[in-house]
Formats: sequence, structure tokens, C-alpha cells
Amino acid sequence: MMSQKYVTMDKNEAYNKFPLETLQKIERQTQFNFATATKVEDNLYLIEPMEGKKSILASKEVYEEMFSNNSFPLFPDNDTPYYRYKELMNKEGFTKENMLKILDEINFNYQKDTFYVEAEKLLKTLSENDRKKLFIPMLYFIGEDLHGLCPKANWNFSRVYYFQPFNEPRLFYKDYSYSFYDLNVLLEEKLLKDKKITFKNIYKRVEKYYLKEKPNWNYTIELVPRGKD
Repeated sequence: MMSQKYVTMDKNEAYNKFPLETLQKIERQTQFNFATATKVEDNLYLIEPMEGKKSILASKEVYEEMFSNNSFPLFPDNDTPYYRYKELMNKEGFTKENMLKILDEINFNYQKDTFYVEAEKLLKTLSENDRKKLFIPMLYFIGEDLHGLCPKANWNFSRVYYFQPFNEPRLFYKDYSYSFYDLNVLLEEKLLKDKKITFKNIYKRVEKYYLKEKPNWNYTIELVPRGKD
């Protein structure tokens, strides 16, 4: 894919295009997203993200501009609901109040007892853009139902380093944390790929992951030790 400022390529393509010895000579890494820049030819730099599928070939001028003001591109695999609502992906923003505001934007009246059933009905009427809006509240409220299995756990957030980084939420208790990777995948498949699974069954499936290992929480679940999830 050509751009006025750079060329994009799959990460694996870069390893076939340039010698390994050259690729190992990383010149710079930015703290913004941990992307690296490597000089591969005269006035040509390979810029690689820590996360994501695409790398960039750019001139020295363009590479230095990106690194100086964090003007990295936003590729489709980076344009997730987490990125769109990145200002909420922290302890202050990831709240019921903010989730209700998002639901209000898509004309949904949250009621705890009927949430899963009514969300199924709503989904049939939503555009692709509104489905992405629904993603974050669904993750929050399903997450809160799972949170009830261990009330002393807290929401925590881990950084994901695409070219445009964002945070992902997880539940955390003492030395244990639970990643919502599986919940993310199931919600993505349902909301964005029309997978035939109900929200209620998504909850039940993820709940099994909690219950798989028997308890070390003084409650009913054991989360995966940090660094092993």
C-alpha cells in the first residue's frame, strides 16, 4: 500500500526483504508505543510496531517526524473499540456512568435483570458503527457480572502497543490478574462478525475460564498469576 509519506508492508514481508543482520541494528525506539526504527537503506527506515500486523518504510525525514510528535498512522486492525474509547480505558473512566452514556447514544435503556435479552434485540437494529459503540458497555457489564465472583478484585488496565496505543481492562487481585482476551474475541465475533452466540452464552463461556482452576481467592475463582495469562 502506497502513501504520500510511506509504504506499508506485512511484518513478515520485511524479514524477507532485508538481511537479518541489517534488521538487528535498531537505531531508535519510542516510549510512546515502543515502535522501533531501523535504517535498511540510504534514507530509508523500517518502522515496526510492537503490536499490529503492518510495518512502515519511510524516509529519514518522515521517520523523524513520526517519532518526534507521535504522528503514527492508524491502521484498520488498530481501530478497535478500545482505541475509539481510549479516554475511558482507565480507572477513572471505566465506570457504569460512562457506559450508560454510551448506551444512551444508541437509545438503549439499561436494566440489569433484562440486559442480555434486551441487548440481543437492540443488536438487530444497529449499524456497524453502533455495534462498535456497544462493544465497550457489553464488556463492562459482562465483566462486572464476572467481577461478582470475586468482589475484592479491582479493575486494572494493561497497555497494548499498536502504532496508536490504548489500554485493555482486566480484573486484578493481589498477585493474580484475569485478562479478558477470550471475552474480547467472543464479543468481536458476535458484534463485528455476526457469530451466532448469545450474550448470555458468552458470559457462561467466559465464566468457565474463571471456574476452571479451583479457588485461591477465598471466593470461588482463581485468576491467572500475572505474566502467565
